Amino acid sequence: MLTYLKKLPQAALCVLALLAADVAPATEQSLLYVARAPRDRTGFRTLAPSIEVFDINHGHALIRVIPLDAPTGTSPVLHIRGITASAASKMLYISHYGSYKDLRPGRPLSGHVLALNLETDRVLWNRAYPSSVDRGAVTPDGSKLFMPSGELAATPFFYVIDGASGAEQPEQRITVAPHTHNTVITLDGLRVFMTAFGGFGNRNFEPFIHVADTRTQQVVAKIGPFAAHIRPITINGAANLVFACVNNLIGFQVGDVASGKVLYTASAPVEKNAKSGHKADVSHGISLTADETEVWVVDQVHSGVHVFDVSGLPGSPPVWKQYIDTHDGSEQDEESRYLYGEDGIVGQPGWIMSSIDGRYFYPETGEIIDVAAKQVIGQLIGANGHYVHSRFALEVDFRDGRVVRVGDQQGVGRVAAE
Repeated sequence: MLTYLKKLPQAALCVLALLAADVAPATEQSLLYVARAPRDRTGFRTLAPSIEVFDINHGHALIRVIPLDAPTGTSPVLHIRGITASAASKMLYISHYGSYKDLRPGRPLSGHVLALNLETDRVLWNRAYPSSVDRGAVTPDGSKLFMPSGELAATPFFYVIDGASGAEQPEQRITVAPHTHNTVITLDGLRVFMTAFGGFGNRNFEPFIHVADTRTQQVVAKIGPFAAHIRPITINGAANLVFACVNNLIGFQVGDVASGKVLYTASAPVEKNAKSGHKADVSHGISLTADETEVWVVDQVHSGVHVFDVSGLPGSPPVWKQYIDTHDGSEQDEESRYLYGEDGIVGQPGWIMSSIDGRYFYPETGEIIDVAAKQVIGQLIGANGHYVHSRFALEVDFRDGRVVRVGDQQGVGRVAAE
């Protein structure tokens, strides 16, 4: 065979080389990026600002840690508020307060966004913004980052930030209501869903979700009123249904985007006051399965996840299916050491995230839940050797070292509109 190849003309050898390259299997990786940083809260104070990267297809093993080193002269990455990414631009963004201490209404606020190149792990910039920040989202093409001006700030607008430079144009701000909080962008990138508290009193709240055109920054729809302060939200792939956690409800409400009406309230078969003195946001985390047949919502009173069948929407209401127990953050080993480090964590889980293909869900407490089996099958273990806890994670898929897909932090449905 070797003698035969030597007799071939150079052009033929080049063709064979190209054919061999074409049939060589591509190397693909599905990786879970989990952002962690200090904040003034039990279980978080000694965390290093970093992204811990787990290999989804190989036992969710921790394969590397990306330091989140803020450029000289900028605020350190402290008290993370959100994570979002674009496969087209190869960029990942982390919004953060830049302050170690909890910030409260009436105190001086700060807000920052750090940008990272996903293919080089290089921090590109870390910019400050005039009010504050919260859980933003980037358009799929990476051109625009829509960012709340902060749940603790009385400012009523969302920033529109250039995805490449981080520059914000004040004239493009989208005004909705004070204390802006969460953001979801549709799979096609044409619409952005925005929430705001409005205020923090029992009567002083904004019970609507606003929807804007990402090209014009104009509000085109308003959904509500919802029953109470709106917490995390998600949408289906066609972006005609929105699912919202609200205060004092272990469950969620379903909104119809076209009519602007709330269609259903889905309640888990539990009592809110199972633990006395619990705060109002008893369900703070919601995701759709990729096939959009189920909604999974966290339960911070009982520390677990409720599963609802939503396959009958919009014609029939969600149906509760089952409850899956998770950690609450106080677990200890046989030597009475907290598995989550320091003194454990409190009131968890407070978020739930999904793999792109819908095989796995990841509550804030770091369990790996098999969606089909509806069972906890593993636990993310961090670089510090403790159980991972984070509500800031998304999947990034690579082929031969190049980014090809990214997930989201909100568990958006993956059934695209026809």
